[in-house]
Amino acid sequence: MMSWQESGDETSAYEIGENDRPACICVVDDDAAVRHAMDNLLEAGGYRPLSFDSGEAFLASPDLDGIDLAVFDVKLRGMDGFALQERFAALGLAARIPLLFVSGHSDAEMEQRALQVGALALLRKPIDPDVLFDHFEHALHLRRTIA
Repeated sequence: MMSWQESGDETSAYEIGENDRPACICVVDDDAAVRHAMDNLLEAGGYRPLSFDSGEAFLASPDLDGIDLAVFDVKLRGMDGFALQERFAALGLAARIPLLFVSGHSDAEMEQRALQVGALALLRKPIDPDVLFDHFEHALHLRRTIA
């Protein structure tokens, strides 16, 4: 079986799944201002945002099956982004939902760790919206190829 990380060619990925519904992008960040800004950006881009203020809140959500892409902040209060990714993988979600990490303070070691645990990238805040959307489109295209 091909993983979502192994696919190739690019197409627009604003819509995905049954009935061409807008892709649901989940953001887990403990900063309310970041969540609000990401929600606005996602809606403006034609995506359906789903935001959580903690890894624990994300894991307790009944909506996990509807997520098309996950974006986790690395430095969350409580369970950090890497611990959340471990739980995400243990639930079998990492095999079918692409993951991006974001962080306001990253280094080469953190970036390498993100890639080793299966994330497509670690993006440094503040994130250029065009770069963010490029990553979203790439990740969603990869997800469609294995769905």
